[in-house]
Amino acid sequence: MNEKAKYTEVNEEQNNRIDDVRNMFSDVYDFIESNCKSSRETSLAITKIEEAQFWAIKGITREKQEEIQNITGSITDENGNILF
Repeated sequence: MNEKAKYTEVNEEQNNRIDDVRNMFSDVYDFIESNCKSSRETSLAITKIEEAQFWAIKGITREKQEEIQNITGSITDENGNILF
């Protein structure tokens, strides 16, 4: 199976951060739904928020183990180079 199609397992720490992302986005969805009238623009806003949530979670699932260990500081690649 192609690597991009495979299920990506996450550890407990990653799963906790994914839950945090979902909870934060839930607050944004609630705010939009309670403060914006139903319209094409509101639908587009929700779609973009869903996309942002997707990519935030995907970013967590694709972290390499070395990156996870450094999550509170700088992130390094497999060669130890600082990415940011």
